Amino acid sequence: MNDELEQKRQEKIANFKLDYQDDEPEETEISSSSDTDEINTSTIGDMISQKRKASGVEFIMDIDHKADTFDDISSGKSDDIDAYKTDDPDDKVVLDKKSLRIAQKADRRRRKAKERKNRVIFRVVWLTMVIFVSIMIGQFLMIGVNDVLAVGREDNKSVSITIPKNATLDEISDILFDNHVINNKGFFKIYAFFTRATSGFTNGTFDIATNKDYQAIINYMQSDMNRTDIVTLQFTEGMSVRDYAKLLENGKVCSSEDFLDKCNSNEFDEDYTFLKDIHNANNRYYKLEGYLFPDTYDFYVGEDTESVVRKFLTNYRRRLYLTKSRADGFEKKVTIEERAKKLGMSMEEVINLASLIQAEAANKEDMYVISSILHNRLDTIKNDGRSKFDETGLAYLQLDSTVYYPYSSEQDVPASMRKTYVSRYSTYKYQGLPNGPICNPGLEAIIAAVTPDDTEYYYFCHKSATEDSPAVAYYAKTNNEHLKNQVKAGLI
Repeated sequence: MNDELEQKRQEKIANFKLDYQDDEPEETEISSSSDTDEINTSTIGDMISQKRKASGVEFIMDIDHKADTFDDISSGKSDDIDAYKTDDPDDKVVLDKKSLRIAQKADRRRRKAKERKNRVIFRVVWLTMVIFVSIMIGQFLMIGVNDVLAVGREDNKSVSITIPKNATLDEISDILFDNHVINNKGFFKIYAFFTRATSGFTNGTFDIATNKDYQAIINYMQSDMNRTDIVTLQFTEGMSVRDYAKLLENGKVCSSEDFLDKCNSNEFDEDYTFLKDIHNANNRYYKLEGYLFPDTYDFYVGEDTESVVRKFLTNYRRRLYLTKSRADGFEKKVTIEERAKKLGMSMEEVINLASLIQAEAANKEDMYVISSILHNRLDTIKNDGRSKFDETGLAYLQLDSTVYYPYSSEQDVPASMRKTYVSRYSTYKYQGLPNGPICNPGLEAIIAAVTPDDTEYYYFCHKSATEDSPAVAYYAKTNNEHLKNQVKAGLI
């Protein structure tokens, strides 16, 4: 039975092969799409169907049922037949090699066409993205460059802005943007970065025009000269360092504590050589007392304390060491320093003495007489404090202004030590000049210190001024005369 079936199958295959090979395959025109050049698979399907019918053979079976038959064909007797898989994975047809090559070539063309199409799509997308990004960058640059050059900003308008101390570039950019000084914070920061202007901005208040370009804005805000938060303070002759500190703090220039700390530091010695002449800085309450020249000064709110002190010291140097004027005994104009040298005094001694004159004198004329009295008393030191009138103890200057220094009065001394307080500067307790100046003297007192009147007085006292009359000064050569003057002045 099996042999019979096998014989029939072999005959069927032989007949199919003879019929298939005898029929010369007709040239079949394979249609292609004008857009993609793909093979028209329906044409191949029709061709295969016609071949089947012409040979009287149809293969309509599952892949599983056909497997044995195709194995027999390929292993049996035909080297000219291969299997070709159609678009339907469940169908297989037997084609000759020429048809297979045509199908494979068509498949390759189809893949290449698809690749070309994909490349076109990719290029279109890529080009679109490049154009979009270019437009965005161009727009950003155009807006940014316009803002750099102040194009499109309001003309003839000024706004007030306040830059806090130690402000960052981000904070400054926000302030400028919020006040319409700039229109683009990001571009301003980029510009500041590339021009190395990310720091150096001055804190304070500015009135700034809104039509300035970036460089003008940066230059404007890096100079104190353009600030409007200016505080003008007048420091009168005879004010102490502590008085200065209070006035500066009340004016919101700097803190009192910071100022007093600077007045006891050595950081200014290199720039102001006259400070190096101070021989007893450790014994002074405030090293810079006497060297903060009294005058009217302009400061900025929140100004750096070092800058504040330098303004006083610079003015002091200019007035005493650089400014020249006419003086008796000199043919040419001279400085205060040159007058002191002729008198045999150091500038340290001059300022110390001038501070006492400033604190004790009632008026300008009184200054020169008191200067004479103090010079006369200081001269007694070499004679153990004995005057030409044979009175002793005159090496003690006995000035009330020194008793409570650095406090202005007894009431100013802290209550905890008020009853027992003794100043290191007290001229009742210590001979000669105190350890340092007790205030900051004005120019007139300084001149009086180096040009005293020629007198023989050793004592002075004052009758206090009233609403109806000014203060009255009394001078004496001896202690007895001085006691009488005190009665006249209503002091005893």
